Amino acid sequence: MEYEFFGRICAARTLEEYAAHIIPFCRQTFAVQNVIALRYHRVGAPESLFQWVREPHLEALFDRDYHRFGYMLDPFYKLAFETQDWAVSALREIAPDRFETSEYFSSYLGATGLVDDVGFVARVNEETAIHLSLGRHSGTKRFRASEVARFRALSAVLVPGMLSVLGKPAKRDPQSHASVEHRFLKASREAGTEISTREAEVAALIVQGHSSRAIGLNLGISGHTVKVHRRNLYKKLGISSQSELFGLLTRQGGRS
Repeated sequence: MEYEFFGRICAARTLEEYAAHIIPFCRQTFAVQNVIALRYHRVGAPESLFQWVREPHLEALFDRDYHRFGYMLDPFYKLAFETQDWAVSALREIAPDRFETSEYFSSYLGATGLVDDVGFVARVNEETAIHLSLGRHSGTKRFRASEVARFRALSAVLVPGMLSVLGKPAKRDPQSHASVEHRFLKASREAGTEISTREAEVAALIVQGHSSRAIGLNLGISGHTVKVHRRNLYKKLGISSQSELFGLLTRQGGRS
């Protein structure tokens, strides 16, 4: 069966043909509830290349929130522009240390019922990358290590197959993109205050799901200094919790 599948993937001449083969194969082989392919841009929201989501309301949630702001907090988006070639991982392997207790996870991923996610990312050039994601939702179990290993082995064919049928990217408007840090800086100005660039960096790492220790390691500062920045950040923004900090980001999600 896999040899026939490989043959069809290699023979695909369009992205539509590729999707028509890979979606049913992944649904059957990995028992997933979604198969989503994206083109990431270093500047700007991602493009949907193709997708299958079993539950229509989850597809609507994904289309609404992920493309507005969710992608910027997705560990796969970060990985996409760190790898020089391609990489395969389960979400839990690349997520920040407090990812599953973050407001992003509970408010967005929790709403989708996501249980686990495995996928590949592959660089196209300096500005773009592709991502294929397989997701499992409520009522299912996480991917076993053997399943992740199998997907990794299959990706040796899936990645070049997808790259071979990839069309030209849609034109992007650089002005429509704002980093997480920029969005927090803008939110602070709208609140009549002015947080520092460092405080904005801390805010971005908090909502991504990093602990104070991990934030310190990322920024090259002590955990104590991180806590001072967090305290000052919350005071300036007039908030007292991570959920309120995340709320500022989501309100900025459709604006730059």
